[in-house]
Amino acid sequence: MKHQLLIIILLTTLLSCTASPDEKPVPLLDFHAGMISKKLYKGHIKEGKRWKDKRGENIVILTQTGVYWSSVYDATRGARLYAYHFIKTGDSFKEVWKISEVVNECAWDVRCNFFSNSLTITDLDSDDIAEVGFALAKGCKSEPGPDEKKVVFYEGKDLYLIQGTTTVVKGSQKLGGDKEVEKKFADAPDAFLEFANKQWNKFGVAAAAK
Repeated sequence: MKHQLLIIILLTTLLSCTASPDEKPVPLLDFHAGMISKKLYKGHIKEGKRWKDKRGENIVILTQTGVYWSSVYDATRGARLYAYHFIKTGDSFKEVWKISEVVNECAWDVRCNFFSNSLTITDLDSDDIAEVGFALAKGCKSEPGPDEKKVVFYEGKDLYLIQGTTTVVKGSQKLGGDKEVEKKFADAPDAFLEFANKQWNKFGVAAAAK
């Protein structure tokens, strides 16, 4: 009887260590651009989300400059995008992290933007600290083809990346689609990479313009 009880305890312990918790929904709060001072970010807000977790009230914004002239003399253009995470402290917001991407001095077609509706707020490991994810693409090219592509995934200040290229389908030919998963995902819950891979497959696949 004692041996059976010991086996049950051991099995219960092993199962509790290997089982992954279910995703916990993160209720979103109303967001509008006026909640964040323009002094705290660059570019124009494309998308934003607001929520509460055990850290307090959070806001994430994605911003873009649009295409601008890098050099009128050289006829080159550029574009920048930014992502910011803020936590409210008192009546103001404190920056948690910021990233930026740039295409500069491009004499061809410029692309530097977030994929629409790619901004996600999740709690995949149910620890009451929400994760932030989004996807972006950038490039400078003279004819249609793959662009550089990234899926960005944050929990707190921990950054996880999948990067490579977009996929362009031209008839029976498939261009691009390169993919590199950052090794840091190996130390994170399996649900993080599973979700990031789904986002990778969801955005950045298109047919070539005829």
